[in-house]
Amino acid sequence: MQSSFALAGTLQVLKQRGLLVPPSDSKHVFVISNDGIPQELKEIAAGTIDATVSQPADQYARYALQYTKAAIEGKTFKPGPTDHDSTIVQVRPGLLEDQLSAPLVTADGGTYGGVPSVKSDDSSLWGNNLGG
Repeated sequence: MQSSFALAGTLQVLKQRGLLVPPSDSKHVFVISNDGIPQELKEIAAGTIDATVSQPADQYARYALQYTKAAIEGKTFKPGPTDHDSTIVQVRPGLLEDQLSAPLVTADGGTYGGVPSVKSDDSSLWGNNLGG
């Protein structure tokens, strides 16, 4: 899925069609979402969806403010590693992007196709730290 906004509708359709079944069932449709919202993390833990890519919403906000402040102060940046475990890349001439880590999240925290994942209940995920 491109975004978590489609999660509820997708799960409803799969349920209506008898396709919301465990991965061990040949009718299983793999569902991988993209955001890392609390509902996705709960659905992974429950076995309803298979994975998500946890977009680091908290870090997006943090570094947006940091880069805004730096720009006001006249600071500039170049492509390369950052001091916060990410990499700045040039998307096109004159446009840089800080590629913050967006981990794959699964129920077991395993490695899939060489890509390590984080368990859905990991406290490092922003979706597990919203309170309430």
